[in-house]
Amino acid sequence: MEFIERYLPKWSLEKDVLAPKMIFIAGPRQSGKTTLLENFLAKRGCSSLFFNWDTPKVKALYREDPTFFESEARSLCRGNRDVWVALDEIHKRTKWKDILKGYYDQFHKVFRFVISGSARLDLFRRTGDALIGRYFLFHLYPFSISEVSAKSFEKLTLWHEIIKNENWSDLFDLIADNKPLPYDLWQQMYEFGPFPEPLLKGDKAFSNMWHQDYLSLYLREEIRDLTRISDIDGVETLVSLLPNRVGSMLSINSLKENLYVSHTTVTTWLDSLDKLYLIFSLQPWQRKIHKAIKKEKKYYFYDWSYIPEENEGARFENMVAVGLNRLCDQLRENGLGHYKLFFVRDLSKREVDFLIAREETPVLLVEAKTNNIKISGFALNLAKKLDDIPIIQLNHKSGVLKKLGRNAFVISASHFFSDLP
Repeated sequence: MEFIERYLPKWSLEKDVLAPKMIFIAGPRQSGKTTLLENFLAKRGCSSLFFNWDTPKVKALYREDPTFFESEARSLCRGNRDVWVALDEIHKRTKWKDILKGYYDQFHKVFRFVISGSARLDLFRRTGDALIGRYFLFHLYPFSISEVSAKSFEKLTLWHEIIKNENWSDLFDLIADNKPLPYDLWQQMYEFGPFPEPLLKGDKAFSNMWHQDYLSLYLREEIRDLTRISDIDGVETLVSLLPNRVGSMLSINSLKENLYVSHTTVTTWLDSLDKLYLIFSLQPWQRKIHKAIKKEKKYYFYDWSYIPEENEGARFENMVAVGLNRLCDQLRENGLGHYKLFFVRDLSKREVDFLIAREETPVLLVEAKTNNIKISGFALNLAKKLDDIPIIQLNHKSGVLKKLGRNAFVISASHFFSDLP
């Protein structure tokens, strides 16, 4: 099968200004990290420098010679090109940070290093300071809509400039001018989720089995190995309760009664699932951000296909949440500012699904609606109160592209996300 180009290398591996730092790539299991690195190294003639530390062969090579890659890497040093050494899953090795510190200090003027792994890499890097100042961390998530539709990254970088300069009319014009994603491809992603294997297979039975095994792997391996949680059955029950609560503020008190555990236990389990890239949370936005921490959060899955098909609104909202959360991560990792995704809820329980803030200042409101093309009065008034920021209502139907005012738009999600990196 032809390799589907990923955008992450454009602002990480291929960005010369980041040299000579090591590049860390973390993200959910089976999101395509190994395939991405194998393709990247192959294009640079460095295929022989990919080392998976899960394999007995690499472990044996290290025992015999801690710098086992050096001879092969030096033989590839011709001209001014970078020679990349990829170390996959090295964080499972004892004292891995000390090993990488040694590699960097000895070889960073000669070779480039890329380190990949799942949640363990992101978690374990936070302990200790052996690697401070020696790396940049990036996240590879499953496929985006635009990656699957093979959109040119160069065109998509216009998004960053538009958001940075807040030229929202230009954004609408960009979307209107570009060809929308074929709706059948959008529906395939909606049905099978963003992970490469079930999406590309496009088979319902295979997808069901894959997702069941994926959850089992996470709960029986990731949770067991990376946390102190012993009640795996309890966590499994929690995960089974979450799909029907997506899109709503999550009541910890309600969950603790369902699970017969304490408030602290439920919070710990949710935090663990968040850190392990199974779910992510959004806080309610308030002008004083520290107050929002005390409020109940909303939770979404990185893979929206866990939401029952009959709950179309929640699955669609989860799909939109993933796309917007990915955008905020990209803007941060490109050094364009501290962007973060929130939701809005007032004392009368009126809501706007999403708010993107830059440096704690709101810059965009987004609603997710399955078929409504009218923006609510509350959302429009909120946009005006927040210094007249734009509001975009995303629709699950195809063929919707309306400009309702200077800063108010209704757009098909399949069209909107086909132009989003």
